[in-house]
Amino acid sequence: MQRRLTLKQNVYHGLRKVLPRRLVRLIYRRYIFKYINNLHVDHDSNRKTILAINHYYDQDLRALSIANKKYNLVIIDGTELSKVNSIYFSMPVRQLDAPYESEPQAHRQLYRQECRLILDRLDRRFQPRLLLTGSDNYCFVRELIAAARERGLPTLVLDKEGIISPYYFEAGAKRISELAPFMSDHIFVWSERQREFWKKVGVAENDITVIGQARSDLFYREESRALDKYFPVVKPLVTLFSYEDVAYVPIAVLHEGISWREMKRQTHDYIYAAAQAHPEYNFVIKTHPQQSDLAELQSAYRLDNLAVIGGASTANELIQRSELIIAFQTTAIIEAMFLGRRVIYTAWDANYARFASDLLPFHKAPGIVVADSRDRFDAVCARFFSGDHSDFRFSTEDQAARNRFVNEYLYRPDGHVCERFFDAIGRFVA
Repeated sequence: MQRRLTLKQNVYHGLRKVLPRRLVRLIYRRYIFKYINNLHVDHDSNRKTILAINHYYDQDLRALSIANKKYNLVIIDGTELSKVNSIYFSMPVRQLDAPYESEPQAHRQLYRQECRLILDRLDRRFQPRLLLTGSDNYCFVRELIAAARERGLPTLVLDKEGIISPYYFEAGAKRISELAPFMSDHIFVWSERQREFWKKVGVAENDITVIGQARSDLFYREESRALDKYFPVVKPLVTLFSYEDVAYVPIAVLHEGISWREMKRQTHDYIYAAAQAHPEYNFVIKTHPQQSDLAELQSAYRLDNLAVIGGASTANELIQRSELIIAFQTTAIIEAMFLGRRVIYTAWDANYARFASDLLPFHKAPGIVVADSRDRFDAVCARFFSGDHSDFRFSTEDQAARNRFVNEYLYRPDGHVCERFFDAIGRFVA
């Protein structure tokens, strides 16, 4: 499904089609300058400044903000920068379906000039000494990195995608290396496994540092109550982590129309029925930050004790507060396992057996319930809501195996990941 556009967005897209490209660029330039001028940031002129591009990794940047003792941390909303995408870049380049260099050089040079102007404006306000991003393969950030390098401003990547399936461990590395090769000065990753992935991309081993997952520090630092605003009454919580219909489907078979749509619909419908049957609980359907059907889901599933929530800022709180978590192919499962939460992994889709070896191996994960049939899913949920939690009691051996599984993906989630990051970056901040 395509996300429904707001009236404002429709007007914007319509004007962009009829106005001369040069005028659209000037309108955007004025808009982004106004955005920069209106940023409300605590800035100490005696501290060096890190300029961070937030492209759907709110929690990682929040964790850095809490741990930061030495720098100004100026956060720029990546969605504001990405509004230039359709002005300068073709759809294949925007979606990483064609090499970045295939975009005509004239387009890239025009955007490079815009990035110079953006950095000039940022420099006047904040004097940044370092650029930080969650990835450097976004088309809208690559010229910004190049423009930053022209003025001696290094770029670090704090990898936000630390869980990569076996299929994408090979195919994804090849895709990135061929279409948008790593161009930053250094990358910080979640695990040794992730280090190996980036080596496959072509990053030199000396340019990769394993520190762990920054946002895991939040499990030690705060207990948020932001979710309370979604419900009239605070109650025990059940969360379903939703996903795109084709999440983790191998690229090579997308042309076959393969998707998880039916299993996804069934889990959504189950949560809706459960919310009606169990008013003693609040329920959340949490979409992926970039999930395209958020508006449709919010329209379809409406109850006082059921909220459909998007964005990238609530996942940690949901994991911490949920009595039960239902999920498929998401980092949230690893994080929930780390915290010892009750997890049901949905794995009954008709296509699942065919692609299981290409997916994150949660069907083999110890210490969670694997619902390999709809009947098993219904039975486990029924027992849970009746107060019988026996499905989630695991042996000491299973718990130890669960911890080993987590540690393969999260290096030392000890509450000090951000400290390790700040200890390591001094050599890059001139």
